[in-house]
Amino acid sequence: MLEKGEVLEIMKTSFFAAILLALTISELATAQSALTGTVTSTEEGRMEGVLVSAKLESSNKIVTVVSNAEGTYSFPRNRLEAGRYQLSIRAVGYVLPGASKLPMTVTADTTARLDMTLRKSNILELAMQLTDPEWLMSYPLDDKTKFDVFRDCSRCHTLQRPSMSTYSADQLAWVMKRMTYSAGSSPMTFQLPPEQTAKWGRAEWGEPSATQHRQAEAVAGINLSNGTWKYDLKTLPRPKGKETQVVYTTWELPVTMRPHDTRIGLDGSIWFNHFDDNALGRLNPKTGEVKVWRWPNRAKPGSFEPTGARTMMGPDKQGRFYIGNQAQGGVVVFDPSTEKFEFHDPPGGGEMMDVSASGVDGYGWRSGGGAAYQIDLKTWEYKTLKSSKPTPAYDIAADPQNNLFGAGRTSTSVWRVDAKTGEFSYYDIPDKPRGVGGLGGGMRRGITDAKGRLWWGGFDGNFVGMLDPSLPKGKEVKLYPVPSAWFFPYDAHYDEHGYTWTGGIYSDRVARLNLDSGEWMFYLLPFQANIRDINLQPGASGGLSGLWVGHTHEAMITLIEPLAK
Repeated sequence: MLEKGEVLEIMKTSFFAAILLALTISELATAQSALTGTVTSTEEGRMEGVLVSAKLESSNKIVTVVSNAEGTYSFPRNRLEAGRYQLSIRAVGYVLPGASKLPMTVTADTTARLDMTLRKSNILELAMQLTDPEWLMSYPLDDKTKFDVFRDCSRCHTLQRPSMSTYSADQLAWVMKRMTYSAGSSPMTFQLPPEQTAKWGRAEWGEPSATQHRQAEAVAGINLSNGTWKYDLKTLPRPKGKETQVVYTTWELPVTMRPHDTRIGLDGSIWFNHFDDNALGRLNPKTGEVKVWRWPNRAKPGSFEPTGARTMMGPDKQGRFYIGNQAQGGVVVFDPSTEKFEFHDPPGGGEMMDVSASGVDGYGWRSGGGAAYQIDLKTWEYKTLKSSKPTPAYDIAADPQNNLFGAGRTSTSVWRVDAKTGEFSYYDIPDKPRGVGGLGGGMRRGITDAKGRLWWGGFDGNFVGMLDPSLPKGKEVKLYPVPSAWFFPYDAHYDEHGYTWTGGIYSDRVARLNLDSGEWMFYLLPFQANIRDINLQPGASGGLSGLWVGHTHEAMITLIEPLAK
């Protein structure tokens, strides 16, 4: 048996060994860093969860890391090449004093250091920093009014615009009437609805409706028409713990680009379609090079039909992409090997054309008019599969056997059609649970996994949905409410390793759910995001997955890479 003195000696030895190990790890981390430093403020001292971004001068690539619990940020050496950088931060409630960006030089063989001391934001700076969920948390309105009036505003712009407007309720009624732009609009490139173009702003345009007057009253209650806000501006917590263990890489695109869907091409490049232009783009993540191809406007001469494409499917086995041609109709097919477009007019409404499992039988899918359409991708001949019940489809998604799922934003069920028999099945979406702010249900965008389960974003219900047709009747659907108010998931993907990802147009965040533990992690993006479609980046050798997202209104594409399970 050990004597008391021996036990104490062993404890002291272990204690100092632990300290030495911690110091060794810290020194190793510093040695492997290209740039490091601490972030502090008078109010908090060392600050966790501050995003620090470094942009190499004359480059379109921006790398972002997050400060840890000790307030330390560190850029891995393999993420920053030698050169001159501009550093910026994102931390709601705080700003860099004196300048929004700080210059810094990184060398190849030493670790650069830059400590930052932040100051509290004034009320205007804070208002410019708030995300849409934070505005919705702050508004002195009931949840139903927020849901009915504001949930689709961010389709075109953030809630900063109505919040900082100064119009009265009478004036806002006309503003609300004007807010019927085409869905493919943003403040920089708004598009008039074609059916209103001839009378837009003229007497025959008509008076604001009762609904528009109600919207105007709600906006006048939260804006600056009666002076500074009479309510507190509430904020979400900054990232913490595992949420700080992440690296973001963002590529700036030419300023007029509006990436809606992103897809990893067969060549490893990132392909994207333009939200409000007849264009398809390709980003080379290794070089930052962006190339764009445009297809002709199919609108009739003299008409004012909008341009743009809200969906892009593919690549198929040949590497081709299928683009829903939005208001101009039909499907545009692009072949990267020939750099040529084809135009087809298959039946079905909306913009969706699913080719994800076309390698099984050579068929792609469209839906609409109470039917699903199996389309031969060689001949474009099709089979019509009809159901006695409605088949709404904001999105459609094929499983690995090329059976098809579909649902709409207000759907109370998801439908599925068997590719071989043409038989339709329906699966009820439960009335609950819902996340905070989610008063609706249905589906916005989704995709199936390797087991044939459908995962989708329940935007209007603030949940992620999962449908497994193999489960017993009545147990097939499970909903995961998002534990972040007004997140509004647009899309959801399962990564085949126990994690489900989601993102949305509102929160400037993406979320990752650990299905085994039920743990949610929210990754705040370094820049305003407005995320629609999301696209998985599979982890190397079964490691952690990442996520590609397009910033639809900001001409950016970001890769999010978590470093912790």
